[in-house]
Amino acid sequence: MHSHQIFNDSYRRCLKHERFFDVFYNIFWCRDERFRKMFKGVDMARQIKMLKFSISMLMLCATSANAREAIRLYGCRHGSSGPGGIGATAADYDIWLDCLIDTVELCDPKFDESVAAAWRHCFASGIAIMKEECETVSRRADEQTSTSEIHPDL
Repeated sequence: MHSHQIFNDSYRRCLKHERFFDVFYNIFWCRDERFRKMFKGVDMARQIKMLKFSISMLMLCATSANAREAIRLYGCRHGSSGPGGIGATAADYDIWLDCLIDTVELCDPKFDESVAAAWRHCFASGIAIMKEECETVSRRADEQTSTSEIHPDL
């Protein structure tokens, strides 16, 4: 069976678990207190809707220019420490995906290594884009900090 079909079947089973997204955020927040702090004061009902959309965009990234552009924007915004950003690092996306796979393992009754591999495969290009954007945002912030240290009037 093709990775995309395995992913789609698994995600459909996960969505039948009424607390799938709550389980995910609990696992993610328990991984590092920093992640819990990133979401302090966030409307979680809205956040879960955004996560559902993000999962769709990550899945479509390999075949859709529109999805890739949406993911680029997410990566930029998440990587920013400024208004609207959460200061995510490129490494955070590996942790995020690991937590998502851990959640799938708990919520998909047919979970096995092929399911985990399908989720990783289907998200690979989108995660790579988000990591790249985070690194770009971080590099720019470092350059601005260096410039302002050298030229405090800028």
